[in-house]
Amino acid sequence: MSSWHSQENDSISDINMTPFVDVLLVLLVIFMVTAPIINQAIQVELPKDSYKDEQTQELDPLRVVINADKEIFIGDNKIGDLDGKGWVESFQTKVGAWKQGSGPWFADVEVDVNVAYGVLIPVIARLKEMEVNLNLVIQPEAN
Repeated sequence: MSSWHSQENDSISDINMTPFVDVLLVLLVIFMVTAPIINQAIQVELPKDSYKDEQTQELDPLRVVINADKEIFIGDNKIGDLDGKGWVESFQTKVGAWKQGSGPWFADVEVDVNVAYGVLIPVIARLKEMEVNLNLVIQPEAN
């Protein structure tokens, strides 16, 4: 009887790997699904040209982006749709807060190639009213 009792108290050294692998696969799927959501970027197809800027700019310009859906962003923050009028006040508030530092103030304006020039004009006008110099960003052509 003592031999039966000793087998019952022995610890099992084998680990069942199936639940462990299942948990790892579930975590992998969760990370694969959430990674593209976390790393969302504003999709803008910039116009291409052979111009190359050899100068390095030490200033930290304001990044203004207009995507193909006519949405305006400052940095990664959506300000509004250019089709409506609600974006102007929010845009001027954000740019005014950015201008609290000392000048000169520069804005890099990135506009999707499919956006009409007329859509860009109000943005340029608001920046000029606020005495902000602007650079239109292009994508260099591959040689």
